[in-house]
Amino acid sequence: MPLHLPMPRQALCLLLPLWLTAVCVQAAETGPLSGRQILSLGIQTQVLNAQADARLQHLPGRVEVPAGQLQVLVAPLEGTLQELLVAPGAAVKKGQVVARLVSPGALELQRQHGEASARAAQTGAALKRDEQLFKEGIIPAGRLENTRASAIESSAQLAQSRQALSLAGGKPGQIAPLLELRAGMDGILLDQLAQAGDRLPAATPIARIGKLSPLWITLQVPPAVAAQVKVGDPVSLPLLGLEGKLLAISRSVDPMSQNATLRAQVDQGSARLSPGQAVEVEIHVSGQAGLALPSRALVRHGGQLLAFVQQGKGDSVRFVARPVKVLSQLGDTVMVEGLAPGERVAVQGVASLKAMLLGAAEGK
Repeated sequence: MPLHLPMPRQALCLLLPLWLTAVCVQAAETGPLSGRQILSLGIQTQVLNAQADARLQHLPGRVEVPAGQLQVLVAPLEGTLQELLVAPGAAVKKGQVVARLVSPGALELQRQHGEASARAAQTGAALKRDEQLFKEGIIPAGRLENTRASAIESSAQLAQSRQALSLAGGKPGQIAPLLELRAGMDGILLDQLAQAGDRLPAATPIARIGKLSPLWITLQVPPAVAAQVKVGDPVSLPLLGLEGKLLAISRSVDPMSQNATLRAQVDQGSARLSPGQAVEVEIHVSGQAGLALPSRALVRHGGQLLAFVQQGKGDSVRFVARPVKVLSQLGDTVMVEGLAPGERVAVQGVASLKAMLLGAAEGK
């Protein structure tokens, strides 16, 4: 297809030395193209938006439960897991019994609590008696203070034994080797880490419970990418139609992969995500100078980077090759100057447009 140039500039180009002919590209444009031709050449366009952010696209991420929304149920004492009452994936409520553990150590905790309870009752009764005797002038103040100190100490020991028994899952007043492990939050039972009948040492994980809203997306990216983003930048999951924001940027680099860690948070629509799920992430980087274009929209010709700007509509569309300058690049997005907001630029099929320019140049 012939290359159309206004006659005055075309004549001027013939007089320029060979090393200056690239300047003529500023006026180069294709001949008219019909809608069918544009479709067959695979040409697609987009309108330049002055408010558009640069995008870091196709970043691999993984869904995680925030640390503050995760509980790991562990065996408080050595024992045998009797039963797990909730299936993985099921919802649990705070305080709900999730598992039962049979442990001889529970009997010892219950014995200690019983002894502390009896001692507290004894010293409490002694304190009441001595307070009455002191009022009647029968005993000195020193004896009353000793009795009061003993009562306070016994009360503290009772509270300590009650807390130890409660943390282990036991019940005061029940002499049995059975411990009940309860959920500490509303959430979902994510993983079952032990089986009924397993003999478990103390502190062995039994199950994981997580609250699944909001969720984190963890990304491993090169340090050069991490340096281009900031906390608060919008984040999207294009394949799922979800949005969030960048929450944290790690200042350290993994010594093995040499990648930095980014964390984003998704608040709305987190029910469509599952912990451990692999997702594709885009980060919208604001505050960049220039206009955003996909890097595939640019071609190099005659030592210049060119973008093809659409002129006209319908079956009389032309594309003008416009030199541009790249100000910065973020992944597959480039920020350029030399174009104006509102112009429509080819972002697909630019190789065909370049071939038309080269073919026209060879025919001259």
